[in-house]
Amino acid sequence: MVVLSKPAIEQYSSIRNCIPSTTFYPGIPIIDLSKPDSKNLIVKACEEFGFFKVINHGVPPEFITNLESEAIKFFSLPLSEKEKAGPPTPMGYGNKRIGPNGDIGWVEYLLLTTNPDSCSHKFLSVLGVNPEMFRSALNDYILAVKKMTCEVLELMADGLKIPTSNVFSKLLKDEKSDSVFRLNHYPPCPDFQTLKDSNMVGFGEHTDPQIISVLRSNNASGLQISLRNGSWISVPPDQNSFFFLVGDSLQVMTNGRFQSVRHRVLTNSLKSRVSMIFFGGPPLSEKIAPLPALMKGETSLYKEFTWLEYKTSAYNTKLADNRLGHFERIAAS
Repeated sequence: MVVLSKPAIEQYSSIRNCIPSTTFYPGIPIIDLSKPDSKNLIVKACEEFGFFKVINHGVPPEFITNLESEAIKFFSLPLSEKEKAGPPTPMGYGNKRIGPNGDIGWVEYLLLTTNPDSCSHKFLSVLGVNPEMFRSALNDYILAVKKMTCEVLELMADGLKIPTSNVFSKLLKDEKSDSVFRLNHYPPCPDFQTLKDSNMVGFGEHTDPQIISVLRSNNASGLQISLRNGSWISVPPDQNSFFFLVGDSLQVMTNGRFQSVRHRVLTNSLKSRVSMIFFGGPPLSEKIAPLPALMKGETSLYKEFTWLEYKTSAYNTKLADNRLGHFERIAAS
C-alpha cells in the first residue's frame, strides 16, 4: 500500500465526483511467457478482450521498485515544485487536466519521451538533490519493458502466422519510434461516501492511439476495461505483473481482428495509486494500414494514414471520442 505523506494534489475543489470500484473480474487472460503456447493465447486474448496480463516477463523487480520509489518522491513534492516541470506541452507535469480539450480527472502525471537523453533540465531541476537517480531508474525500467514488449509483439506476430515476426516490434525498435512513457498518481479520493452517486473517475474512459500500451501499477485497485458487450469490469491489481492493452494503431494493422480496449481508472478512497505506462508507438512518418499478410482477400476497413496524422487528430479529440471513426473506410462489423 502506498500512501504519500504529503497532499499530492491541491486545488481540486472543482472536481466533486468519485465512484467506487466494483467486484474484481476473475477471467482476465494471463499469459505466461515461459510457456510454449503463449503466442496463441496472446492472439486469443487480443481477439476477445484487447487486453491481457503477462507473468514470467523477465523485467528485474528492482527496476520496478526503483522507479516507483522515485515517482513517489516526485509526487510527494509540494505542488509549486512539481509545477516547475510543467505545463505538459504535451511532455511534462500535469495536474487534473488531461489533454487540451477539457477532460479532467482525479490524477496528476508526468508524460515523458522514451529517449534516454530526453529528460529536460527543467524537469530534472525539481527532482531534488540527486536527479540522476530518477533518470537512471527511468532508463533501466523503460529499456527492460521495451525489450519485453518487443518479445510479446513478436510472439503475437507468430501467433497470427505473419511471415515476418518483427512486423510490429521493428516499429518500437526504430530509432525514430514515437514511444512515450507516463507516470500517473491517483491520490485517495476524499468524501468518498458523500460522492458515491456521481460519475467522475480518476482517468476517464478512452482507448490508446498507439500500437500497444504496457501498464504496471502498485497494489491499488482502480483499473477497469470495457468488454465487447459494453459492460465494465474491474481488473484485480497485481504489482508484479504487466497489463497489455491493444491500441488503435494495432486495431488498424489487424483490420479490426484485434480491437483497441476502452479503459478507465476509478478513484480509491484509501490508497494512493501509482501507475507506469509504456506506450509503444511507431515513427511519425510510418504509414498505418491493415497488413497484407492478414487481409486474405478482405476489404480494408480503414484509410491509410501516417502515425503523425493520427496522433494529431487524436490530440484534438476528447478522451471518450471514437478517434478511429474519421479514418474508417467502411463501417466496422
